Formats: sequence, structure tokens, C-alpha cells
Amino acid sequence: MNVFLCSTGFEAALAEESGGSIVCPGVVAAERTDDFVFARQILPDARRVHAESIRKLTEAALAQIKISGPFELHAIVPDDPADPNLPGELARRVALLGEQLRRKKGSEDRLLQLLLWARDDLFVSFSPMGHWPVPWPGGRALVADDWEAPSSAFRKLEEALAWLGKAPRAGDRCVDLGAAPGGWSHVALKRGAQVIAVDRADLAPRIAKRAQHVRRDGFSYVPESPPVDWLLCDIIAAPEKSLGLLEKWLASGWARNLVFHLKFKGRKSYALAYQARALHPALRVKHLVHDRNEVTVMARDLLDSP
Repeated sequence: MNVFLCSTGFEAALAEESGGSIVCPGVVAAERTDDFVFARQILPDARRVHAESIRKLTEAALAQIKISGPFELHAIVPDDPADPNLPGELARRVALLGEQLRRKKGSEDRLLQLLLWARDDLFVSFSPMGHWPVPWPGGRALVADDWEAPSSAFRKLEEALAWLGKAPRAGDRCVDLGAAPGGWSHVALKRGAQVIAVDRADLAPRIAKRAQHVRRDGFSYVPESPPVDWLLCDIIAAPEKSLGLLEKWLASGWARNLVFHLKFKGRKSYALAYQARALHPALRVKHLVHDRNEVTVMARDLLDSP
């Protein structure tokens, strides 16, 4: 059995996508190991153990898996906004459990994951670490506060760049569609990139001073001298329309790297999210921690992919 972590409220979407079953808020179990859109972390070949004390949980976990050599340890709990006291209580308990199982650390080759999802119930997984599972506990890439950003939207882009393992750098040309007030443009500008911010609305003054502001609709914009190094897009539009825009940029080869949002109004169907993933083999589509009812489409080195 494989266990997946997702944002609470999206368990049904992940269960439908994976063909699995909901274990508890934020946790779904399934037979498949795919890099699902609504899964932010996988515990491959997870073993379930039940015991009434830390010592017995430790013994049961060790009886289920064979640990060898150095490893990274993630001792984690699911989120449960319906019971705000539960995550804190479980986090303290799983931290004690982690201390019992901790060995030499420092290797990124192997990952031991301990998911305490109820007081006496644990999933334990020991597997290689890399593209999937991801290297952050619970699939939560840390995003530092940035008080210079004109909006909190910067967190969504920073998280996506962590997943990509690549970010705009000095001299890169970036097109930011639907830029106002400039949260995503800020992320690129602070790294030294040149930003073309496309939006009919005003940019925050400190962004307007540094970016080239093109006052037009992002759907009709055509870049000069393509390809650009980055396409950034956080346009608020129907997902069908946004998907068409993404397809146009991909087919035209206008960008080397991209982070692109598809925004949904309801939670009945996310078929377009799965369609987006099929547009190009380099695309990764994820519902990230800072995403609301939207998914993040991201890709690096598009023009180097077959």
C-alpha cells in the first residue's frame, strides 16, 4: 500500500484521481505510485502499525521495515483543521517517536517517513528519495517571509520554484501574465531578472519602477524575440481558457521554463488539470500547499525536452 498526503479538503479529489481510499483528513491510500496532481508527498510501500505507547510503536515500526545505512528522517502528521488541537498533540508524539528511530543523518539517498495519523496509529515507509518522494517533510517546501512583496501571491511562486529546483536568475527574460499588483514579478525581479509585466491593471509602485509594464490582455500578448526564459502566469480566468493559453505557449515554443496556474471555481471536476499534464512530457502539475482551488503547472528546460 502507498500512502499520500494532500491538502485537507482535497482528499476526495485525490481518491478519485488515484483510485484509492480516504484514511483521514489529508491522507489517502492507493495501490498506484503515480505523481498525482493532488498528492504533495508519497510514502511508498507504507506499513501500518498500531500500538499504545511510543516504545511499542517504535518496536512495531522496526519490525515492519529493514533500515540500513544513513537516512533522512521525516516525522510528520496530517493537517486537520476540523480539530486544531490534534496536529499539535500528534506532532509532539511523533517527534518523540522520531527520536527513538533516529540514526546517522546526512544522506539524501534514503528517506524514513513516520506518519502518525492517530494517537496510536502510524504509517512507516523507508524508500529512496528524489523526484518522488520529494525531500520536504510532508511535501511542504518552506517559503520564507518577504515583507517587500506587494502581495502574498509570491508564496505560491516561491513554492513552485522549490519544486522545480530552478528559479529566474540575473539577466533572464521573464513574462508575467496577469501580473498586477506584482507578487510574481517581485520574485523574479529580486533575483535580477528582467520582467515584462502584462496586465491592464496597475502594478504596485515599487514593481512598476523596475518592470516593463505592458497594459494589455495576457491572452493576446505575444512575446518579442522568443523564446523568453520564463513564463509566469497567475491570470484569473476560466480553466478552459487558461489551458488554451498554456497550449499556445507550449506549441509555439515561446518559453524555456514556466509556472502557470489553472484556477477552478468548484471541486466537482479537475479533468482539465490532468489534460494539462498531457500537453508536454516536461510538465508537472501539482496542488501545492499555498494553492487554493487551483493547480500549479510547472516545467523547466522545456526546449531541451524531446
